[in-house]
Order: sequence, then C-alpha cells, then structure tokens
Amino acid sequence: MTALREGMPSLNQLAELEPLSTGDIIDRAVQIYRHNFGPLLAIAAVPALATYAGTLMATYGTSAITRGTTVFGAVMLAAGYLLTYLIGPVLMMLVIGGLTRTVADFIMLDTPISFRRTFKLIQGRVWTLIGAQLIGLILVGLVMLMAFFVLMFVFFAIIGILSFIIPNLPTALGIALVLLAALVFGAAILIGYSYAFSKVIFIPCSIMIEGQTASGSLTRAFKLSGNTVWRVLQIIMFDFAIASAVISAVGIPLVIYGFITGEISDPRTLPTWFLIAFSTVDQLGKLLTLPIATIAYCLLYFDCRVRQEGYDVELMVGRLAPTAPAQTSYNQPMPPRAPQYPQYPQYPGGYRPSPPAGSVLGL
Repeated sequence: MTALREGMPSLNQLAELEPLSTGDIIDRAVQIYRHNFGPLLAIAAVPALATYAGTLMATYGTSAITRGTTVFGAVMLAAGYLLTYLIGPVLMMLVIGGLTRTVADFIMLDTPISFRRTFKLIQGRVWTLIGAQLIGLILVGLVMLMAFFVLMFVFFAIIGILSFIIPNLPTALGIALVLLAALVFGAAILIGYSYAFSKVIFIPCSIMIEGQTASGSLTRAFKLSGNTVWRVLQIIMFDFAIASAVISAVGIPLVIYGFITGEISDPRTLPTWFLIAFSTVDQLGKLLTLPIATIAYCLLYFDCRVRQEGYDVELMVGRLAPTAPAQTSYNQPMPPRAPQYPQYPQYPGGYRPSPPAGSVLGL
C-alpha cells in the first residue's frame, strides 16, 4: 500500500485544490476571516494603530502650531509624519508577509492563526520583504505616473474636441459627453492601477511560501501574474466596497452633525475633532479589509499555480510518495531559498472545510 507522507496536505484537502473563480476566492476568504476574526484583527491592528497614532500626532501638532506652540507642535508633527509615512508602511509590509504565510499554513495544514506565530515567521525575512515590496511599489508608482500623464493628455484632447462640438449640441447632451469622458478616464486609471498592482501582488507569497530572494520574488510575481488583472480588479472593488460601507456608516452621520452645527461649513477650516474622527474611521476601514485582501490574494496565488503549473497534481504526487524526506520544522526560520516541493513541505493551497452548498460570501 502506498505510504502517505506526514506533514503534508490531506487527501481531502488536495481534492478541493482546483481552479477557482474570483467569486469562489472571495467567498472562501470571507469564511476564513469569519472563523479567525480575532487573531486576524489583532495582527492587522499593528500597522493600523501605528498609522493612526501618527495621524493623531500630526493633527495635534498642526493644531499646536496654529495656537502658537511652535516647537512642541513641530516635534509632534515630525513624529506624526514619521509614524504615518515610514513606520506604518514598513509594518504594513511585514504584516502582509507574515499574514500570507500563517494564513496559508492554516488553509492546508490546519495550523492555528496566532499573533505570536505570525510575527515569528517574519524573522529572517524582514529586509527581503521590505526591499522586494518597496521595489514593487516603486514600479507600480512609475507605471501609474506614466499612465496618468498619457491619460491626462488624451483626456484634455477629448475635452478640447468636445469644446468645439458642445456649443452646437443641446446642453444635456454636452454635459452627458463630458461626464462620459470623465467616467472613461476614471475607469482607465482604475484598470491601469489593477494591471500594475497585479504584477507585484504575489511578491509576499513568493518570499514567504517559496523562500524566494527579493529579486527572485519579483521575477516569480511577474511570471504568475499573467491574465490576473480582471481578477485583481474584482478583489480591489470588493475591498473598496467593504471599506466604503464602514466609512459611510460612521462618517456620514459625523458630516451631517457637522453641517447641522455649522462646524464644517468651510472645508478649509475643519475642526480638530472632525479630522480625528475621520482618521479613526479611515483606519477602521483599512483594519477590516487588510486581512481579507491578504487571504484573497493568497488564494489567488495558489489558483494561478494550479492553472499554470498543475500544482494540484504535483501536490497529489508528493502526498502519495512511498518515502518521506526529512521534514522541515515550521518553527525554524526559512532558508534563503527553499527547494521546490515535494522536498519542501510547507506549501498550502485550497480551503478546508468546504463551504456549504449555496454559500454566498460565507454567510
């Protein structure tokens, strides 16, 4: 009888490792999020709290400078900007890397998601995660900058053409044409961002799951990202919908209250309480969407491997191998470059248990 290798995905899990639609990915991500809400929220709170503290300090520093306390206000402002634009983003990069690995281990090996284990998995990969993701963000920024200038040129060219046509058209039709041009411009920007983002979204997965180096993770991410732009766009829109719902639920009553009391009648002189409240709501939205986005992109990564590399077949062959190689402890730091499976058993995929029939978004 063929021996089953220990420390590997079970046959039940492997049977569920199949190509997934974007809806299936989102549905499974929501289920994982629901069943691990506490630890996931605690992990995501680390960068969110750092950014939130920085925003509060910057807001208070600006208010202190306005009141005449220049030195203290400048110190608070500098510390706030440091937390918001340097420490917060760095912590975000590390948390995404740790979440990617700990969520992947939970999916296939049923390893519990925990705050301590997530940050322990990052040890030894800190600079690789920061460097690779920073390069990826720079590439995305450059692509978006180039696309923005090209689209702005096209947009103003269209507006210029319409300026000669509109005077001879009915007013309603002219307004409709301008709105249509603006809508097309916005859609082009969103698609361009999704395309650029899809090229670097698998960097944390390549580093934390495959053990790639910074340069290797970039190459690997580009290789796996083919034909994922529309799927990435759908995940982005789903996250945006969740964040918008949270912000609207809390933010709209605050805006209404401010208008009724007359405290935010002038957008140039917003009160301090409103800036703090808006920052709180904004960070709350990011806090709730970060784990689910990370889970979705992790599932998308394995789905791309199944579609492009026959990853499910490779796992099945490795699971049924007659002899088991030396196992690698999950508590040990990852080597600089991990060998490919089946020699390296820490490859998650799929989702366990299966969602109930008719499940929509895990509800």
